[in-house]
Amino acid sequence: MKFTLPEVRSAIKQLHSIKAPELVLITGKIVQELPDIGIRVITQIFNSVLRTGYFPGQWKVAQIITILKPGKPAEEITSYRPIDLLPMVSKLFQKYFPTRNKPILQETRIIPDHHFGFRQKHTTIEQVHRITNVINKSLEINTYCTAALVDSGQGFDKVWHEGPLYKIKTLFPDST
Repeated sequence: MKFTLPEVRSAIKQLHSIKAPELVLITGKIVQELPDIGIRVITQIFNSVLRTGYFPGQWKVAQIITILKPGKPAEEITSYRPIDLLPMVSKLFQKYFPTRNKPILQETRIIPDHHFGFRQKHTTIEQVHRITNVINKSLEINTYCTAALVDSGQGFDKVWHEGPLYKIKTLFPDST
């Protein structure tokens, strides 16, 4: 599903952030003041990214800043929260890209219902309720209920990337 000019124009109007990495020098204010031809070019670039599957390398370069957590000692490294400032065009694309995938993900059921990460209406509380219900059902029918709960630090770095990429290539429609 392609990006449309009115959609990109509306997204640009909704930009709140005026911060951008110093490497790029394009702030939200600059993007908001683009003429119609500039918005048309951004729309074409977004659609090219969808069509080719190539995400520009410059859009991945972030400026990292650190913010001291409230009430934490400034001398300790763990007292700081890293924040990455991505280029404004990258932020725009990443904000509206999921709307392209959502119907495909729901239709193909690539992500199982019990996976709650980064999904709307799938909060931690909802997951606790789901697990509690499973446990209660097992107790009611007097059966065993086992669980393995894993919280791995830097989980994305340790994931088997080839598996999800294979699913994407086989289950998503060809964008050519």
